[in-house]
Amino acid sequence: MFKHWTNKWDELAVLIDTGVAYLAYLIAVHVYLTWINPRVATVELVTFYFSFSPVLLALSWIILKFNFKGYSRRWNQLPAEARMLLLVNMETTLALALLIFLVKATWFSRLIFVLLPLIAMVFQLTVHVLTKISVNRIRLGRRDVKRLIIMGYPQRVAIFSKTVDQVPSAGMNVVYRLEIPLGSVAIGHEAINTLRQLLHTTVVDTVVLALPMADDVMMAAIQMAHQEGKEVRLVLDEVGALAYKSVLYDFYGNSVLVVNSSRGFESARQVVKRTIDMVVAFLSLIITLPLMAVIALFIKLDSPEGPVFFVQDRVGLNGRIFPCFKFRTMVPNAESLKKDLEHLNVMSGPVFKIPDDPRTTRVGKFLRRTSLDELPQLINVLLGHMSLVGPRPALPTEVEHYGEIYRKRLSVRPGITCLWQISGRNDIDFDRWMQLDMEYIDSWSLFLDLKILLKTIPAVIQQRGAH
Repeated sequence: MFKHWTNKWDELAVLIDTGVAYLAYLIAVHVYLTWINPRVATVELVTFYFSFSPVLLALSWIILKFNFKGYSRRWNQLPAEARMLLLVNMETTLALALLIFLVKATWFSRLIFVLLPLIAMVFQLTVHVLTKISVNRIRLGRRDVKRLIIMGYPQRVAIFSKTVDQVPSAGMNVVYRLEIPLGSVAIGHEAINTLRQLLHTTVVDTVVLALPMADDVMMAAIQMAHQEGKEVRLVLDEVGALAYKSVLYDFYGNSVLVVNSSRGFESARQVVKRTIDMVVAFLSLIITLPLMAVIALFIKLDSPEGPVFFVQDRVGLNGRIFPCFKFRTMVPNAESLKKDLEHLNVMSGPVFKIPDDPRTTRVGKFLRRTSLDELPQLINVLLGHMSLVGPRPALPTEVEHYGEIYRKRLSVRPGITCLWQISGRNDIDFDRWMQLDMEYIDSWSLFLDLKILLKTIPAVIQQRGAH
């Protein structure tokens, strides 16, 4: 069920961090009711907060499980653990805020959403630092140093050995190196014999296999290490490195690895993202319905011969074509006039944009400057064609000119806003636009989505890059 569930120590680490998050919630509530706003501190309100605490406990545990990466082990470094904890706390706070909104718990102070992640992050990092210091002292006191044998591809054996030497605090020591050039059968068999002798005559805790190496040699080394009760670690090659943040599952007796190279598959966080999209899009449509009715009226008054909405085929998730909705901002025959204006295009690449486009109506100019023309795309979000945050949906003709380097944009749902929207929009050239989309896909998180949404508001108000 949970891909990172490994051993009892890992379970304990998850429980400790969950307990610290629970303590942080209680402290955040105490700080709010005692120091910040003591006038509202009634027995009934305190009871409400306390009765809600198991929900926070459950959310923290579930999100920690989904983000778990074996951080209790000495093979991991504190910066990686800090990044993981930051992500967990942001996602927990976001999930809590969504839940509070759905159950309409008006008594819940919004300041808790600020205090909780800050206090939890400080406390959890403190626990991690103290744990590492204590473990290191115990290890040094007992001379508890992991003794490694590294065998495999010569270059990676050398690099990994050098890394171990440069990080003495990791508590590891390379006692022997067995280098096996690719394609050398004789050296591979000789290395297996040497490994057998070393396991019988030397104190060894872990056998590290540096890929690539021949399958028969690797399997023989693994089986031999397991028979001796030794831990086995693999230093992955370029192909194996794709397993990072991937999912392993059993398909009727076949071990299948889902390689998450683009973050485009439906993970737990993608489900949360989709849920947020649907809730926010639905509520936004209800709130903005009167405004959209007024916009529709002005469009018909300004340009009565055309429709209110402009519907255009766009490319969505993994190449799916969908109808993208916008308020019409141009004259009805705008597409037929495009060829006569191509020499005025200011955008590089396959994208067509011209400043002060003569095809734009008077109302259309205002709608474009304020981005109100994109309000109907909330319908696309509700239908699952788009997301609130994601690369802008491209035209099929634009996708034809992408080449292989930019087709990764299609691995996620397109969005109403993204890094491009908050970085200058039409003031950015095509290549930089594509690079921002690649950056978003590679570094995606729910916290990044929230950050982009918050930055979109001032970008729209300031009309940054809109023309």
